[in-house]
Amino acid sequence: MTAFRPSCRTGRNAAAAALLALLALAAPAAAQDALFRNGFDLKPAPVIVVARDDRVATVDMDYNAASPWGQFWVMSGALSDDAGFLVTWWPQAAAADQPARGIAGNDSASCLDPDHLKAALPPAPTDPLPPGARWLVTANRRVQLQPLLNDTAYSVRVQRLNAAGAITSLAAEIPFNGGDGARVAALRSGLTYFDDFNLPLGPADETLWNNAAVTSTDARFNLFFINDQYHAHTLNGTRVDATGDKSQTSQRFRKKLRVEAGTRRRIVFDMDSPLSPRSVWYLDLNPIATELTAHASFFDEEGATGLPAGILRLRAAGQDLSVSLVDAQGAAHRLAAVNMETLGLQAISNVRRAFDVRVGTDGVEVSIDGRPVLSTSYAPYSFAAGDYELLWVGFGYNTPKDANPYYLVHWDNFGFDGPVVDARRVHNYVTRIAGTDYRKSSRGSGEFPIFTVRIPDDLRPLAAAAVAEAWLVYTYQMGDYSNLSVRPDDTVKVNDAIAHPLPQPANNSAPLNASLMSWGMPHTARIKLGELVQGGGSPLLVGDNRFQFFADNAGLLNVHVEVLYPPGSAPAYTPPAAIHHFPLHAELPRQGPPVRFQRIAGSDIVEEHHLSAATPAVIAVSGLVPLNIEAGNRSWAGWAPELMHVPVVSAEVWSSGGTSGIARVEVFAKPASSATIPGERVLLVETARDAPASQGRYRLNWDTRGLPDGDYDLFVQATTPSGLKSVPSYGDETHHFDAAALSGAYYPIRVRVDN
Repeated sequence: MTAFRPSCRTGRNAAAAALLALLALAAPAAAQDALFRNGFDLKPAPVIVVARDDRVATVDMDYNAASPWGQFWVMSGALSDDAGFLVTWWPQAAAADQPARGIAGNDSASCLDPDHLKAALPPAPTDPLPPGARWLVTANRRVQLQPLLNDTAYSVRVQRLNAAGAITSLAAEIPFNGGDGARVAALRSGLTYFDDFNLPLGPADETLWNNAAVTSTDARFNLFFINDQYHAHTLNGTRVDATGDKSQTSQRFRKKLRVEAGTRRRIVFDMDSPLSPRSVWYLDLNPIATELTAHASFFDEEGATGLPAGILRLRAAGQDLSVSLVDAQGAAHRLAAVNMETLGLQAISNVRRAFDVRVGTDGVEVSIDGRPVLSTSYAPYSFAAGDYELLWVGFGYNTPKDANPYYLVHWDNFGFDGPVVDARRVHNYVTRIAGTDYRKSSRGSGEFPIFTVRIPDDLRPLAAAAVAEAWLVYTYQMGDYSNLSVRPDDTVKVNDAIAHPLPQPANNSAPLNASLMSWGMPHTARIKLGELVQGGGSPLLVGDNRFQFFADNAGLLNVHVEVLYPPGSAPAYTPPAAIHHFPLHAELPRQGPPVRFQRIAGSDIVEEHHLSAATPAVIAVSGLVPLNIEAGNRSWAGWAPELMHVPVVSAEVWSSGGTSGIARVEVFAKPASSATIPGERVLLVETARDAPASQGRYRLNWDTRGLPDGDYDLFVQATTPSGLKSVPSYGDETHHFDAAALSGAYYPIRVRVDN
């Protein structure tokens, strides 16, 4: 880890500075501006710290990592207010083996938002960008630079930016040696299973991971993918028109962890934490096979019930990390919790921290970045020895109430130790990747849906003595308000021939707690279709396979086929992404930077002024009307609008991992009776003088003295350098605009001019 503080090499010597200052006093205004923009009115350089890891470096900027809470940006509303940082990095020598990932420019500002691939950095007042340079702007004080080559010479430059996008400080510029693969190499060699996600842009390894969703997950936002920065994402958003309001995008690891008495198993992963208020991640150790959880209790209530029973859970929401145990009767109990921020381990969007978990039958302990943060026994409960499946869950509790259609969780370097429980290799085939395959089977309505799974491979094993198993796997869950009912004579027919009985939804509580089988919960079902041997027959076809369900009343989704092969016997495999369209984050509705009027004249903009109000309140104004505008972030509170949040509060950041920055802020006005949207532009602020501003609080004056008295609609909009429009940030916008229409959505505030 390398810390940087400015030295005499960073600025000019005192004599030169004094001479140029005298010249500046006698120079015309334009010449003065040129001199100042060349470094002589600039503040001292930021203090930066660089920490290297595999293909990534974490940069702290004027950051009190030990006590991070309260490091707000103090913004008076002036364009000169410091508002963030411009971070630029580049390889010191052009290399033929530079990773072919991403596009030079500020694509690394976030994770795969194509808007960030278009904008060039405005001409800088300092040095031109070196070859191969990338850049980002941020209002957070910690960021990660990615992707990097390991053990390769790079330089990083950090400068402060103000609300106009002008550089306000000298540059902190230091060399560093790219990524450092030592920690990950040690994990890879020391763990039984390890996935570093160092794959090309697209799907994760289907032989190791399974993705599933529930009926209330917005099908557009059920994504699990690897980006072009050597890490993985889980993306989740809640449908608001569905039954229930709890969404999941879940990844099951296909290998089991054996927990035994007398030893502690090690689980590692690098993860950030979802900072949108209704978003959570869980890591569950499940004693039975399950692809989703019915323990989706957002508030982590004591005694909340669900299935499976007997699970151990790590949970992160915002700055809080907790460990819970679900007892044999399916009731959840929080064992311990910590606030990461108060421990000096502040969670920041798109900044992964290294979690190290030790699990035994006697207790569990958690370290973050090498620091112990949590240790607890299970008393008065117990955690049984056994073989456990690990399930990641990205969980959302009606995420549109955050005015946030979807959010990302960023993770990497997952693995665990212990014995090999099942060495078989899994080949997975699905109905589709994009969207949802939800269908309902009902005898009462005569609905008997057919699910088609394409299998282009000969499934028979290659080894003479090997016996492979083919399984049909799917989820029971109701997508309406009727009750799930599976009768003993219900079946699934395979390719219009063999019929297999449908299993009952599993309840693993002991002794049996029948009350756990409540409406709406998901249940994973597995049906063995048959065995395969070399040269033998197959229960499945090469090509399209039809599965028709005859159930009394059951919602069905996540239908897929798993074929399990003994080691060394697996034939050629065509993964789902080679068969079906694989949606990427870049295809989603993009969210521009948030923007809102925080105050107009003397009135804070609150619920009574919002579109959701039955009759939105009208604000009386006259003369020069002060407008307080927040863009790219939100203020701490109405009584402290000068304090802007760190970490940043922004649906753009939560959904993309970063910001494109703001090129301009505009205010439009129109008579309330006019249908012309957005009206006439009455104010314009250019905010990309040297680089797009990462955020801003702008106090502007709107002159109404030439306007006829009457009611007017005021609308504020910010725009990124590539033209992506802002998202209104009042809190109820997702109730009025679909995710695809949020960027650039017209959200006016009514005022009454009385001069």
